Amino acid sequence: MSDETALQRGTKAADVAAEAIRRLIEDGALAPGQRLIEAELLERVPVARGTLREAFVKLAAAGLVEQRHQRGTCVRRLSRAALAEMFELREGLEGYAAGLAARRIAAGESGAFLREARAVWLGAAARANALAHMENNVPFHAGIVTLAGNRRLAQALAPLELPAYRLQFLRLLDREQLEASAAEHLALIDALLAGKADRAEKLMRAHVRRAGQLAQRIVGLD
Repeated sequence: MSDETALQRGTKAADVAAEAIRRLIEDGALAPGQRLIEAELLERVPVARGTLREAFVKLAAAGLVEQRHQRGTCVRRLSRAALAEMFELREGLEGYAAGLAARRIAAGESGAFLREARAVWLGAAARANALAHMENNVPFHAGIVTLAGNRRLAQALAPLELPAYRLQFLRLLDREQLEASAAEHLALIDALLAGKADRAEKLMRAHVRRAGQLAQRIVGLD
């Protein structure tokens, strides 16, 4: 095996390990502020210790973990101020993405993804079940970023995700919140399909802003 092949395999293993740890964070098995103890993680993620440490580096670059003084690597914990700043950035970036996506549709890009999404947000599951709502919400927003056609947008948005607070956010989504969010998605889809860039950007910004206001109710922020 060449050194280059070994390096590629090692990098792939670190990516797989990082994704496994990310899922543990999303599922609440690793809580915000919790120290990542290598020996315990190696029982859940069976890789070499060096691979695990490389996965930590990847997770830190993605903003999911951080080095804390005298505590080592921990799941990233946010302050309310930091959370507000993150949503301000997301509002701008996702609004911009929606505007770009609408312009591309107006120029002839396929809107098939959006028509499929429309059926989802009209359905009962996404309007009544918080988990189903979230499971559809993530790919919906990612799909709009992809439709925007700017690859750097996805890179810029990745560190602004909040997997460590996913469960807490889910608990805030009551029936009223779910209905309001679904209605916002449907209005946004209609604007995108109509190629109305200014309206799509405005609706996306308002949607993300409301989510940020709701997120401020999460328990356990610094």
